[in-house]
This record gives sequence, C-alpha cells and structure tokens, in this order.
Amino acid sequence: MRERQEIQEVSRQGGIALGLWRVLGAGASGLLLAAAFPPLDIGWIAWVALVPLLWSLRGVSIGAAFGLGYLTGAVWFGVALSWAILFGLPTWAVLTALLALYVAGFAALLRWLVLRHPLWELALIPLVWAAVEVARSAGPLGIPWLPLGLSQHRALPILQIASVGGVHLVSLVVALGNAFLFALLIRPRRMALIGTAGVLLAGALAFGIWRVQTPLHRTIRVAVLQPNVPPLQKGTPATWEAQITTMRTLTARAQDAGADLIVFPETAMPVNLLGPEGLASQVGEWAPGRVVVASSLEVGEGLHNSVIVLHGRDVLGVYTKRRLVPFAEPSVTPGTRGEPIATPVGTVGIAICYESAFPEIGRAAAQQGSDLLLVLTNDGWFGPATGGPRQHAAYAPVRAVETGRFVARAANTGISMTVDPHGRVQGRLPLDVQSVIVTEATAPVRTLYLRGGWLFPTVLLAGVSLLSLAPAFRALPGWWQEAGFIRLVATLAGPGTLALLGPWLGRVSPLASRWVIPFAILLAAAMTGGGWRALALRPRRAPLSALLGLGIVGGLGATMAIEYASYLGLTLRLPAPAGGWFLGTASLLLSALAWEAWLHGAVFTAAQAWRGTAFAIILSTLPALVVYWGAVQEVLFWSVFTGAIFAGIRVLTGDVLGLALARAAGILVLAALPALRI
Repeated sequence: MRERQEIQEVSRQGGIALGLWRVLGAGASGLLLAAAFPPLDIGWIAWVALVPLLWSLRGVSIGAAFGLGYLTGAVWFGVALSWAILFGLPTWAVLTALLALYVAGFAALLRWLVLRHPLWELALIPLVWAAVEVARSAGPLGIPWLPLGLSQHRALPILQIASVGGVHLVSLVVALGNAFLFALLIRPRRMALIGTAGVLLAGALAFGIWRVQTPLHRTIRVAVLQPNVPPLQKGTPATWEAQITTMRTLTARAQDAGADLIVFPETAMPVNLLGPEGLASQVGEWAPGRVVVASSLEVGEGLHNSVIVLHGRDVLGVYTKRRLVPFAEPSVTPGTRGEPIATPVGTVGIAICYESAFPEIGRAAAQQGSDLLLVLTNDGWFGPATGGPRQHAAYAPVRAVETGRFVARAANTGISMTVDPHGRVQGRLPLDVQSVIVTEATAPVRTLYLRGGWLFPTVLLAGVSLLSLAPAFRALPGWWQEAGFIRLVATLAGPGTLALLGPWLGRVSPLASRWVIPFAILLAAAMTGGGWRALALRPRRAPLSALLGLGIVGGLGATMAIEYASYLGLTLRLPAPAGGWFLGTASLLLSALAWEAWLHGAVFTAAQAWRGTAFAIILSTLPALVVYWGAVQEVLFWSVFTGAIFAGIRVLTGDVLGLALARAAGILVLAALPALRI
C-alpha cells in the first residue's frame, strides 16, 4: 500500500517530464562511475556518482527501479569496458549486459527495502550496494571487475580501509559518502542519521591518515622485468630466440642493479622450463645467487600457465594459474594448489593475471606466510590505447593494503609496478616500454583484514539477504495455501531432481542418461505443470523462436571461433553428438526439448501465473546454476546467459519448441570448449 501511495504521489508531481529526468539521472550516474575508473581515473567522482541514480529512484516502482539501475550499469560498463571491443562487439555487449544486471539488482532491491524500511534509507544504500558487489564478485560466476572501492586506488587515506575489511568495505564507505550527500539534498531533516554517517566517514578518513604515516621497514631488493613483447608474437617460433635473449638481457640488468629477487611477467619464456628439454636450470644461472621467478606456458600433459621459482639450478617451487579467464583460456588446464613458495630471500605468494582481481588469492597467500606478493601478467591483449591495462594495474595497491604485503607486478607490455603495504607505488613502468624496475621491498605489516576482516563480505551478504528474505519467510505459510505457489514448487522440484540425477546416472549408464532421464523430465514437467499445454509447445510459432534462438547461439559461436583463431590460433570444431550423428542428434534434441519444456515451459508458465513475467524470467533462468554447479565456468556462464535470452524469446513468441533446436545447437557449441582443454 505504501508503495502504491508513494508512486501515485510522485506521478502527480511529475509525469513524462519527470520520467525523462529520471532517465537522464540514471545515465549520468553511469557516466560518472565510468569516469571514476581508469582511463580517466578521477577517483573523487565516485563519491558523487550514485547521487543522480538515487534521486531517480525516488517514488518509482520496483520494476522501474530495475530499469533505471540497468541503464546506469549499461552506461557505466559499456564505457568502462570499451576495451573489450578488441575481442569483438558481441564480447563487449555480453559483458556489459551481464554486469549491468547487478546495478539493476541493486536499484530494485534498494527500492524494495526502502519501501519497507523508509527511515533506514541512508543506511540501506551503502549496505545494499556493497552486498550486491560482493555477490557479483563471489562464486563460480564471480566477475570482480571494477568494484566501487577500486576507484580509490590512488586515494591512500581512504584506501587504508581495505586493511580492515577489504576492497568491499572501501566500496561501502564510498557508497555511504554518496548516501550522505543524497540525504543532505533530499532528506536534510534526518539529522541523526546524517550526523552518524558524517562521523563514520570522518573516522574512516582519520584512520587512513594515521595508517599511512606508520613506518615501514625495508628488506630485500626486488626487480620486475618488462620485455614489451607484442602478444601475437609470443607464439611465433621465429621470434622465440629473440624473446629468450631479451629476458636474459633484462635479467642481467636486474642482477647488476643488486636485485635479490627477479620477477618475470606472465608466460615470458616461449619454451618449456620444466621437463627433459626445459630451460629451467639455464634460466636460473642467468643470475647466480639470486632468486628468479620465471614463467612459461608449459606444454606436456596438458597446457599449464605456470610460474617456476628458481635459485641457481634448483627449482624451489611451481605455481600454476588456477582462476582462468572464462572463454579466454579454453586450452589451459587450471592448477589446483596455491601455497606460497619459500626462497632464500623470503616466502612469496603468486597470482597470475586475472587472479589479482580476486582478493582471496592474495589473502590466502598472506595467511599462509608469504612475505610479499608477486603478480605476473600479460596485459598486451588489452591494447595500449584502452583503459584495460590501467584498470587491471589498479588492483595492485588494493591487494597490498588488504594483505599488508609488498606487491611486485611484472607485466609483459606494462603497466609494471612495485607497491608498498600502504598502497604507495614505489616504481612504475608505462605501457610499451622495455625496461627493469629495481625497488627495495618492505617487511609485511599486520592487517585486521587477514585476522578476520576478510569475513566482512560474507557477513554483509548474509545480513542483507536475511533482511531481504524476511518478508518471504513471513509470507511462506500463506503461500503454501496458494495453488499457484504449490504448482511452482512442484514444477521446480520434480523435474529438477531428475536433472540433478542425470550426470550421476551418466557415469552408470550413458544410455539411461541420454534417453530415460530426458523423457522422464519431459513427462514430469507435463504432470507437475498442469498438462502439456503448460509446456508452451507452439508448432506454429516454433520457426520464429528457433530463428531468434539460433541467431543468438550462432552469433556467440562465430565470435568465439573468430577470436580463438585470431588470438590463440585455435580452431573451434563442433564435435559429433555422443552416440553418433543419427542417434546422438536424436538424444540431443530430446534433452534440449526436455530442458526447454521444463524451464521455459512448465516453470515459466507457473511462475508467470503466480507472480508475473519478470519473476518468470528470473526463475526459469536460475535453476541452471544448481544443475550445472561444479562445471567449468564456461558452462555456467553460457547456461545462465542463454537461459535469460531464451526466456526473453519465450515472452515474445510464447513457444519453446523452436528454442529446443537453439538449445541443442548451443550444447554443441559449448561442447567444443572442454574438448580444447587438453
């Protein structure tokens, strides 16, 4: 009732003109957020960037809030991730569309909670923002790119908050600053909350100023090498000898400068370091008496992105990249262990490229005794004229402050840097320069983040989740009396249980998993969904839904094939269906039909009847996360993204029969990726 009254009141005051201003406000927030990060890197803008969006959300419905938030996210990530266009427009569009959903979720969830707790709006803004950001960064679908706190990587007093609760606590404080300004403009009479927010912000700033001034103690001399080899040349055999010569020369320069520890960038050596013909012992002798952290793309029993720590002819340890970039490293086998490596000059924790964006990588290394953190990367794929390398480099100061560790970042084409535990950049090499940085490292310092502050994101997410779900828990007894809710639960639980049994049964009896389980899912969906009509099998509309679905799958598949051929020299070959072309295709189509009839047929129909179309789209998409939990990231991303798109097509056409054909084609495209993982 409160929601309806507030929306009606604002509607009387504004109309179409106010709606236009709301759209402009949401778009303005997107532009301001993009400006707060590299390449413009105007960090102070982050403290006001959310205010236009917060103003736009006043008095709108939850659905409208979702749309306004999506606009903010689309503008923000569309501009900030413009470097992704280098990998094809579809890649950029998919990334933008996916990440914008989280900003939309923030806006909708905030609006929903404010309508129920209007007096706590000022507190809810930073809490919900940070919680959604944690959700975006966590789990197998985690994409921790550009958290709000990252915008403060050069604002050292504010950045020190990361030593207490990590980058997400910095994000919360910045969002609190936005809420503080918003309240001063819109809710100036709520002085108690505004005053409390002001005290918290002042306290955070005072803590940061104090911490930056605490002394640090110098230890060893660390060198990072930047060979500046164009990425597309790294795989060309004709250039391998020149690449090896460059690394030998830079290593000698680092030794002459007195470096105790010498760090290569990612995959710096074009040939194997390990194995019978590996060059590990030779590379270790390039700098006798020093510790050399070398790297290569090791080819053998699998393809591994590895770091080999050497001391003379001795191999002290090996680290293999564990967190792979989804769809960008299809032929690489991930590592399974990440313990720090002990050396004569200290224990080192290692992160390779994309891994530096995940706080848990550096945190675990520090908690296990590393004295400093090494980041090896090759950002040359981003191109020199984009914000990609600068955005990635911004994580180094954040990881240093979180863990209290000196960070040495070696990048193939830049940006290489060394950072002390307070986030101060000690040495830096710009893009497209071949050179060496030699810096005196500093001893580790203690941080509350390592002692327990790392639990802050989990506690925050759990708290906001409980606050959000409380009305649902209270309403649950009443829902069980509604036929629509009971039918929805049945359509999810019955066929869903069979879908979860499919992988297990496939190991026992492939025949049963290909034929019995899909048919059982199809039958269960019809029985629990209220009959065959609930499955949305519309033969007359099937051509349109098939055309739209195949267009999406074909576009994504073609983009992957082109990018793999251009950057990795890999050919994406569609595998034959398991069981042969005739029987295999038949079982594949049956499985695809069962999946679509269940989720976009029975579940969608039941959810739409109970709570509307938007709810149906969400609920028919999310079960893929449960069914495919534990699969490689590509499978999860593909299933969720295409599931959401197919749900949209289902809304347009009312048919899932044609979608089954697109689903089958998508399974074949996706099957080519694991086949590339040697």
